[in-house]
Amino acid sequence: MGTADMLPICLIRKILCYLSYKEASRMTILSKTWLLAWLDIPNLVFTVSSGKTITTVDHVMERYKNGNIPIKKFELHNSIKSKHIFPLIDRWLDIALQNGVRHVEYIDVEIPTIYPFPIVKFFEANVLRELVLTGCNMMHFNQVVTCHSLRNLSLSLVLFDETILLTILNSCPSIVELIIGYCTWLKNIEIRNLPNIRSLVICNDQPLKIQAPSLERLHYSSSCLNKLNIVEHKNLKTLGISCTKISDVYLNHLISIPYSLEKLILANIAFGRFDTCRSQSLKVLKIHNCKIIGEIDAPNLVSLEYKGNDIPQLKFAQESRKLRRSRMILHPLFDVDASWFCQLRKSLSDSISWSQVTIYFYKCEEINVIDLLLQPRVVIPKVDILDVNFSKPNWEFPTFIDALLWSCHPRKLNLQSTSAIFTCFMNRFTQMKNLRHGRLKEAKAYKFDQKSQSWHAVEHKRGRDLSIRTNSKSKKYLFLLDW
Repeated sequence: MGTADMLPICLIRKILCYLSYKEASRMTILSKTWLLAWLDIPNLVFTVSSGKTITTVDHVMERYKNGNIPIKKFELHNSIKSKHIFPLIDRWLDIALQNGVRHVEYIDVEIPTIYPFPIVKFFEANVLRELVLTGCNMMHFNQVVTCHSLRNLSLSLVLFDETILLTILNSCPSIVELIIGYCTWLKNIEIRNLPNIRSLVICNDQPLKIQAPSLERLHYSSSCLNKLNIVEHKNLKTLGISCTKISDVYLNHLISIPYSLEKLILANIAFGRFDTCRSQSLKVLKIHNCKIIGEIDAPNLVSLEYKGNDIPQLKFAQESRKLRRSRMILHPLFDVDASWFCQLRKSLSDSISWSQVTIYFYKCEEINVIDLLLQPRVVIPKVDILDVNFSKPNWEFPTFIDALLWSCHPRKLNLQSTSAIFTCFMNRFTQMKNLRHGRLKEAKAYKFDQKSQSWHAVEHKRGRDLSIRTNSKSKKYLFLLDW
């Protein structure tokens, strides 16, 4: 028996289910067992973009129909512009439905074609568990069809209005997860009569009213937060908000009412000042691309993450004793200078102790160290892990390294760059150690081996160019710094 046949056929089927139908078909060359497993895999994922792919899908679906082969998942990506393919899509969906499909995903890449999805058929069958639709038409749905089987529903770039949305929700009272994204025909969105709903994602600019006591997770993206009206949300544990305008009073209202709120995500808020305050239950806080931030009062915070182009000015009413993970991720848009590093040091000194700081530099230049020394003395922030990534590592920049380490004293420094930049770093560390500069006592270096997926110590002597031994592709290096 060959090595490819050592796995049981049930496990082979499971492996093939994670691949597209085309990718899975390539695995049939391994052995007869793989071929047999491929012939009746329950998950079908197709992309139709030409007459050839249409013929392939039609042939496969006919084989599944004739053999009555069970289908659990049917996913179709359609990029055919012509409406002549609609009858074929109807036929393929009918076969999938007849063969017991539980998960259906239809994505129309060419949105203007607007395929009228036969949703009534699936609701009447009452076997569907998950339905994901992108770029289709549901304006023809005008009758309540009770479907207790549907749990997850996702509608993005779909044509339907608020009347049809109400009809859909009344037809599917057992929905647990609901996603509505960029459905422009909706003028108002009202979510109610869903006693089992746990998760709701809304990406629309229309006013939203929610009456769902069982709701635990809400992610809302809109041009204005004040369009959100939550009538009842006593069990809300996760709240994610992404918008351009925000009201300080209204945000505090959302946060303060649900005493069970544990996770808050604020993203892409450019206008308005807000305070994340007086939340005794909050455990996880994520702030992404928000410029104006007020005082944070979350005494039970366990995890904090900041991500953005600008260095934050975070203020905490009190530092949580339960805080275990705090991460800052910075993507400077422009060249950094001495003032940037001064701002970084002040930010790290004023706020909490950060367990990890990650910085993606576009490029680096010489830094005026005198400007750094003239700055008012502040407490040197100690960062546990500093991740540094250079997009264009083309220069040697000892003063840049000085400024980087001056802004924080990391215990570990992860460097994603070329071996030439590693050499530059190591040379500078050796100089700092010899000169007792910056109180650096020791710097141990490690290199990540892609083949063995493990770290190996790197011996380095000052002046030795490691770049001649390795190529110029980006590599991972780790420095353990003892101050």
